[in-house]
Amino acid sequence: MKNEKEISIDAFTSTEKELVEVKIKQLTLKLAHVPSKKEEKEIVKEAKRSVMKSRVEKETTKAVLAKKPRKPSAAKESEVKEFNWTASVRKNPRALK
Repeated sequence: MKNEKEISIDAFTSTEKELVEVKIKQLTLKLAHVPSKKEEKEIVKEAKRSVMKSRVEKETTKAVLAKKPRKPSAAKESEVKEFNWTASVRKNPRALK
């Protein structure tokens, strides 16, 4: 049995709280009968999980991570545009031997 923490309603914004309520109504309508207390808890958990999942997806797609510039020595072959032989020799003097 999974031991999952319940998401607090305080973690949601006002619009997300409204979405949670709508989702709860949709899930209760799917049951086609009056849910018991245990079923109500599961429905609320599922509604919160689905709204939080959509929130996380939005944030991850919105947030584009800035790429750190790589050191020339760490660049892949396909990323190298020009090669400086003198800098290479200075970095690795044993290459001349």
